[in-house]
Amino acid sequence: MIGDAVEGEKRAVSFRLALPSLLLLTSVFLLNFISRIIFSPLLPAIEQDMHLAHAVVGSFFLFISAGYFVSILLSGAVSSLLGHKWTIVLSTLGSGLMLSLIGFYTSVPAIRLGLFCLGYAAGLYLQSGLATIARLVAPSYLARGVAVHELAPNIGFVMAPLLCGLMLRYVSWREGLQLLGLVMGCMGCLYAIIGSDNGVKERKMDFAVVRHLLTLPPFWLMVLLFSFAICSTLGIYAMLPLYLVTEHGMDQEAANRLVSLSRVSSVLMPLVAGWLGDRFGNILVLKGVLFLAGILTIPLGLFTGQPLVVFVVLQPMIAVCFFPSGFAVLSGVGGAEARGLAISLCIPLAFLIGGGAMPMAIGGVGDHFSLATGFVGIGCTITMAAAIAFLLGRKRAIFL
Repeated sequence: MIGDAVEGEKRAVSFRLALPSLLLLTSVFLLNFISRIIFSPLLPAIEQDMHLAHAVVGSFFLFISAGYFVSILLSGAVSSLLGHKWTIVLSTLGSGLMLSLIGFYTSVPAIRLGLFCLGYAAGLYLQSGLATIARLVAPSYLARGVAVHELAPNIGFVMAPLLCGLMLRYVSWREGLQLLGLVMGCMGCLYAIIGSDNGVKERKMDFAVVRHLLTLPPFWLMVLLFSFAICSTLGIYAMLPLYLVTEHGMDQEAANRLVSLSRVSSVLMPLVAGWLGDRFGNILVLKGVLFLAGILTIPLGLFTGQPLVVFVVLQPMIAVCFFPSGFAVLSGVGGAEARGLAISLCIPLAFLIGGGAMPMAIGGVGDHFSLATGFVGIGCTITMAAAIAFLLGRKRAIFL
């Protein structure tokens, strides 16, 4: 009993000692995430300033996602050469540099190229960041360490619109990007000086396991479901401020405040979702959440006034609950040897589709009809995809 207590105290101390480094890493991840989503609250200003169509600004997220997709596939090769610390430094400095350069670009092709490079630079972080957590924190506290780290994207969803509103009060969107790029550059230098360096380098990807994984129907079903889940969170988030400003006449700052408020619940709801997955089964929860997320997306394109505000707040509260169960199911696809690889391949593919192609599709529908029609259409598509997943499960065609 006494020995167990002493051992527990040692582990607690080890976690407390690792916490400053963990918080620094989480801060890097927060800026990394904001660098990719800051264009959502900036879209109305960019579209008005450059006189662009909805589909053109919607395509910006496709180029960010494409760069992110390529980067995650190649990040193992980069970290195997540089090590995890210097890969994180390279990612942070590269993202800051690209944000600053995009602020100077005046043509759409140049901006698209800059956004692709931004996505590539940002994508280098993820694998090295997660590997660093695993070596910072004792195994018994790994889940706690990951939970602290994963606060970053949820806080980023809340901070980005508020940060955008604050920036646009004093500077243009171009100067705002340059300022954010400077902050990221300073953070990269700070991490280079005091960031954790365990000297470990990543192993290169096992292409035999990749080939095996790509032949599995459950893997491709999870890519599809994650694509729609990311669309229901990040994709809707990307186009919502533009929709509220252009089709509902909201002031840009008011629209950004509403979008920020709607994401506050996303900080805590994943904890509820994790409990539901343990209680009722992860497969049932992820399909049920996706179905509800699709149903709640449809009213975004149908209602105005207070009812619209209610669904703007309610929709992400449900949609974000997909991911705890989704990752739990995905980690079991392909067996133990493919566990990490399934996540590494599925998530960038899903980001490319759900966080890139689908926002562009909403913008294209907005140019020909309205953004409201785009939201209704994507909501119906998500709902149908979840319904099909339910049917496949009943027939035991893919989920056993």
